[in-house]
Amino acid sequence: MTDSSTHTTQDKSTKRGRPPAQARLAAILDRLNQGGSVSVAEFAQEFGVSDMTVRRDLAELEGKGLLERVHGGAVSLQHGPLTVIDDVEPVFEARRRLNSDAKSRIAQAAVRLIADHQTLAFDLGTTVLAGARALISSEPAPGLRIFTNSLRVAQLTAAASVQTYVPGGLIQPGEMSVTGQAAVENFTRYYFDAALIGASGLTPDGVFDYSPEEAAMKSVYIQRSSCRILMIDSSKFRRISTVRVADLAQISIMVTDAAPPPELAQALEEANVSILIA
Repeated sequence: MTDSSTHTTQDKSTKRGRPPAQARLAAILDRLNQGGSVSVAEFAQEFGVSDMTVRRDLAELEGKGLLERVHGGAVSLQHGPLTVIDDVEPVFEARRRLNSDAKSRIAQAAVRLIADHQTLAFDLGTTVLAGARALISSEPAPGLRIFTNSLRVAQLTAAASVQTYVPGGLIQPGEMSVTGQAAVENFTRYYFDAALIGASGLTPDGVFDYSPEEAAMKSVYIQRSSCRILMIDSSKFRRISTVRVADLAQISIMVTDAAPPPELAQALEEANVSILIA
């Protein structure tokens, strides 16, 4: 009787294509242990279960002291940086696929913020590239000018007949970016209404990124823009990387997909950073 009942339960689970609860719990903890965050909506879609089921899973793990629930998902309970990212940046395509739904929502929200601006700077990264796609889809206003050291962004905006400027300098093939002293000096001459900035990590100590060369261009955008919009998904919270790009106080608005953990939220509030959750 017991074996028959067990097989029946397993068969039903297999037919539905839904992993059992213990498998879901293990997957959630594995994601957090890798330094990421958990999104209720994304996990529900991935496992083919309801949002309520995922919330119950998170509540169970929180009750065991294994994670901290935040708006729309959960983060690790560990205080301080979840991990120190090494010097090797993941390849672009792998980053593009990671948290793609969250990045799309962030992009749509960021584009609404810049609807009335005429001179925009676009940084590097997959979330900023998603912002460029969202901008083109929104039928940008005539007279818009884009400044970017991302050749991927430049290709999109130029193909949509948006006036696009790129600096001279050294092309980094993996990121398809233009970097170097010549690029920095070129864009230092300009001022921008707003800049869309990407990053690999965010802690109470500031904004972080992998490459010193690319960080130098981020600094130009931050220094020369009236409004600095940080586009960052919640998997980057409490993470640091090679280069500290900016203080929190240098960011005007952070657009993200989930509420930051308490100590980071407090630091952002003290730095007068507005938070927009997409």
